[in-house]
Amino acid sequence: MTGDTDNKFLNVGLLIIATLLVAKLISALITPRSQKRLPPVMKGWPLIGGLIRFLKGPIVMLREEYPKLGSVFTVNLVNRKITFLIGPEVSAHFFKASEVDLSQQEVYQFNVPTFGPGVVFDVEYSIRQEQFRFFTEALRVNKLKGYVDQMVVEAEVSKFIDLSAVSVFYYLLSTLSVLVCPSFIDNPFL
Repeated sequence: MTGDTDNKFLNVGLLIIATLLVAKLISALITPRSQKRLPPVMKGWPLIGGLIRFLKGPIVMLREEYPKLGSVFTVNLVNRKITFLIGPEVSAHFFKASEVDLSQQEVYQFNVPTFGPGVVFDVEYSIRQEQFRFFTEALRVNKLKGYVDQMVVEAEVSKFIDLSAVSVFYYLLSTLSVLVCPSFIDNPFL
C-alpha cells in the first residue's frame, strides 16, 4: 500500500513539473520578442534560475558572473528577473531611464517604511519627480554641512531629556540617512 501512495506522489510531482515546463515553453514561443537588445542572462536551472547561487552568496555570484557577462546582466530568480548594473559607467542608466523602461518604484518598494507612505517610492512617477526636485536643493553638499550644527544642538538638548546615548546616536544617524539617501537615489555621483 505504501508503494502505491509513493508512486502517486511521484507521478503528481512529475506531472506538475512537466506542466510548468510546457507552460514555460509555450509562453516563450507566444510572447513577442522585443526589438531592444536585452542584457545577457546568467545560466541557471530551469524555473529556479540562479536562486541557489544567489542564496549562497550574491556577492560571490556577482564576482563570478561579472567577468563572463559584463557590467550588465540578468539573473532569473524563480518568477523574477533581476538585472544588475555594475559600475559607474552603466549605473547612470538606472537613474536616467524612463519609468516605462525601468520602474524605480518597484525596485525601491522596500524603502517605503524608511520615508513613510505617500513619499518618494510610494507615489506615482510624476509626484516622485516633483519630490526629488525639493530634495535636490536640500541635499547639496554645502547644505548637508549646515545640518551638522543643527544635529549637534539637538544632541546637546537631548542630554536634558533623559535619552540614552545610543538612542541619540540612532536618531542622528536616521536623520542623516533620510537627508542623504535621496541624493544618492537621485544621483549617486553628486
